[in-house]
Amino acid sequence: SLAEICTQSSIWRCYVTTDSKVKSDNAISLGTNIKKLRLEHSFTQAYMVRQMQLLGCNTTKQSYSKYEKDLAHISASELVAITHILNTSLDNLFK
Repeated sequence: SLAEICTQSSIWRCYVTTDSKVKSDNAISLGTNIKKLRLEHSFTQAYMVRQMQLLGCNTTKQSYSKYEKDLAHISASELVAITHILNTSLDNLFK
């Protein structure tokens, strides 16, 4: 579960009742970074969405596609799920 991932990765504040939202700015393209890492793993968007859903996120393929294009805000819990699926850190997503 997402709560277990948060505990294991020492990110205890990521699993909150009211999820914070994050959006890229001019300095960091979060969506581009997520897409780059996803492609490095040869994962499809559909695979990412399914894995996120299995971790308890309510992500749809449409919303995930918007995340990669920097067209939508992404929740903190979805970011944690993405880092888990891609076996990376939050730092790597924000480079």
